[in-house]
Amino acid sequence: MSALVGLLCALVAPADAWAAESSPDDACKRERLAKARVSTSVEFQHDDRTWTKIVTRLTVDVPASWPLAQDLLLSEDSRRYIKAMSCLTRSEQKTQQRHWAEWRVGYPAVTSKGGRVKVVDRAHSWVDQYRSDLHVGVWTVRAGAERWFVRLQVPPALAGAQWDRITVDPGEPGAESAKPKPYAGQGATALVWRPQAVAQQKRTAEKAAEEGSEKGATESKAGEKESSDRQTAMARSVPSVTVWLRPSWQRSWAAQNDRLTVVGLDRFGGLLWTVVTSALLLSAARSYGGRSGNPTNRQRHTRRNLVAWAWVSAAIDVLTLTDDLINRYVQRRRDDRWLDEWIFHGHGLALTVALLLLVLARPPRRIWAVAGLLALLPLAAMKWPERFDLRPLRVAPADYVYAASDKALAAQTASACCLMALTLLGFVAAIWRLATDGQLLPESRRAPGKDRVLKLRVVLPAVLGATVVIAVCAALTHERTWQRVSWLSESVDAVYGKDHRMKLLGDALWSVSNGQDWITSYNWMLTGVAALAALRAWHISSCLSPLDRPPGDWAARLLFLTFFPVAVGLGGGWPLAVALPASMWIPLHMLALYWAATFFASRSVLAQPLTRSGHALAEVLGPGVRTELLSRARTYRETHATLRRLDQGLFGDQPPVREEEERKLSDLHDWPANGVLTVPDRLPAKVSVVDAALALGPRDTWWANGSRGARFALIPGLPAATLTTWAWMVRGEAWESTLSNQFGFPEMVLTLVYWMVTWAGAGFVLGALWRVLPGRRGAVKALPVTLAFALPAVLDALLAWFTREGVSNLALHVSAMLFVLTVTGIALDLDTFQGERRYWQSRLGLLLSVYQMRYYSLQVAYLVAQIIAMITIWQFFAEPAVTPEPAESK
Repeated sequence: MSALVGLLCALVAPADAWAAESSPDDACKRERLAKARVSTSVEFQHDDRTWTKIVTRLTVDVPASWPLAQDLLLSEDSRRYIKAMSCLTRSEQKTQQRHWAEWRVGYPAVTSKGGRVKVVDRAHSWVDQYRSDLHVGVWTVRAGAERWFVRLQVPPALAGAQWDRITVDPGEPGAESAKPKPYAGQGATALVWRPQAVAQQKRTAEKAAEEGSEKGATESKAGEKESSDRQTAMARSVPSVTVWLRPSWQRSWAAQNDRLTVVGLDRFGGLLWTVVTSALLLSAARSYGGRSGNPTNRQRHTRRNLVAWAWVSAAIDVLTLTDDLINRYVQRRRDDRWLDEWIFHGHGLALTVALLLLVLARPPRRIWAVAGLLALLPLAAMKWPERFDLRPLRVAPADYVYAASDKALAAQTASACCLMALTLLGFVAAIWRLATDGQLLPESRRAPGKDRVLKLRVVLPAVLGATVVIAVCAALTHERTWQRVSWLSESVDAVYGKDHRMKLLGDALWSVSNGQDWITSYNWMLTGVAALAALRAWHISSCLSPLDRPPGDWAARLLFLTFFPVAVGLGGGWPLAVALPASMWIPLHMLALYWAATFFASRSVLAQPLTRSGHALAEVLGPGVRTELLSRARTYRETHATLRRLDQGLFGDQPPVREEEERKLSDLHDWPANGVLTVPDRLPAKVSVVDAALALGPRDTWWANGSRGARFALIPGLPAATLTTWAWMVRGEAWESTLSNQFGFPEMVLTLVYWMVTWAGAGFVLGALWRVLPGRRGAVKALPVTLAFALPAVLDALLAWFTREGVSNLALHVSAMLFVLTVTGIALDLDTFQGERRYWQSRLGLLLSVYQMRYYSLQVAYLVAQIIAMITIWQFFAEPAVTPEPAESK
């Protein structure tokens, strides 16, 4: 880092001499651009997005007589190219040209034909700043609370050029007012100005008036020159185009997302989401505490973790809310003297969050020691910022400056990395504690019967490696952003190096707060693990599902329903980028799952009554009868196979007697007296022994079935997670957002993890509810869980339609969920008869036997139809808003 800083300082030394070569007016030779032809346009795209997108285009046809015309054909890194392009595209001719809100897909397209050079400059941005000028191309946009305006900022070098066409399309409902009056309209809302046409009309009118006058031959040469100059000036006049528009309230509200009030509402919505989940965890813990009997150590630990995490998660959200509000307040003050104070409170809050995670984790002493070492440098920067050049220098009684020295950059970068590593260490230790206390991890191989210990030699390299990767990605993003905004800045200027260093220091400072917000945004994982740990430790094996409530105990039902929105449901309720209604999605998901599971419970196989006694099938099919039931199911399938071969004439001289085989099938439906049955009974008429065996699932308890479902869901979940991650972070405009995000590339990895957790959680829910779901096959049992996932998504789509935002990915998510759960359900059916696997050459043959099908055509067609539906939805609904135009050659 110091070598890079030194190199930059050495390169900027001759900048002053170069900058003084000529004035900006002389440098651009604007008097030679009189024959240049210019047109520009700006368009506001409001719908199917949170923030209004601004798309601009500037076309300049430069004559060969302009001395800088051929410089446009040089490399984009050339000083001469930067100088020439700045003259054509910037309203202020300075050596440092930076438009922070301006985005572009590439450098301006430059073509040469017939000695003339044509430049097409495309740029875009989003209206997401309140009462702040957004410079996009040659246009300036300012968003107010009710009205916006867009104004043309003509580059001085093109003030005397021939402006052919100026187009402003404000989008629906159109412009409120425009100055000057437009020449014509285009389409539904666009306004068009034609300066050249207006000037030509004026010249024609003046010429006609002069021809009708009697001055004729008596006009002096001086008068001719004066008239010619006046006509030339009139032809070169460019109207100062300004258009006012009144956007919809949705886009107007979204543009105010950086206001302190809106930020507070957004962060309060996130805090409310955490408060609701914490209240649910505390309620479940209270119910567990009211159980009779002595709890085991596992149960005590998991209950304690529920209470501890409920308070810790709320405290972390309060700290991040405080941090965000303070940062916004500081930004509004725009007082650089706050930098060292910001370091104090930013580092302090980050250390507090990491400490809370470590207190929850209760790690070994070695991890505490490493955490203390990681905290030393941030504490030192807080205590003595002047020793690291992190305090401003007083150059006057009321004037301060910052010197982004090598020491300051190194100290702040190292401090940010230490805090990142410390937060990751606390997060990993906390999730490890919650998982091991609930016995969610395998036991230690060296010490059977004991939990695995978080080993320092494993976790420390992993945390440090992740920190290095995140830091490198953040540095690359910083450099890309800097190159984006400074592509027309003169890199040999001393100001360039100074500003670059200050931007790097600022990014390092903000990475502390942004990085911790990013990591703690995944606290829902800890909530899900805490709920699962308690469900495992406290579950009652005799219950058909976690929704069965023993008298006076509803903790399992509450935790299970809480787990669904936290780990499976979509995070809806963020209209216009404000999380205020996000907490409402928790009860919506809980009610949707509860309704889908209970409404169809009477149609489940185990809910069907026996023929004589009327007892539900679930009352007689306990864990002790699994072996007998599987044996009967195998006999049932073999007998049916025998009857099929008999119908096809595949037996020899002594075929089996059909009546005897049919009697054998009928006897398989008889059920002996046991448990609640005092006399023998028969299975329901519409339920075969195969259906009864499949209804039990592969394991004896709902927890074990859920665990198997979570494992099986990971297999189809991997391609589904890849697809949804692509749709979220790569496809269309999402890729640009990923590249500009300080943690964009690491976020892609965590997004993939997010979706894998979603699919695994859905598989767990499917397996846990397996015995109460309707249907005889796994593909049918997947439908109610998918329905519970889809119902809140439909409400989210309606909310997005009301706010005029995009909903393209919701259909993809629902179809992917159906596909994953269908494959998982089939896998659970196959796992039920896994004991017969050694008798079959392949799992497909066993599955065909279980489903009693000669061919797998129906199930295959069902899965293929789902895959085609996912691809169709992805292609149709998730298409980019704008089709990229072919690149023009340079």
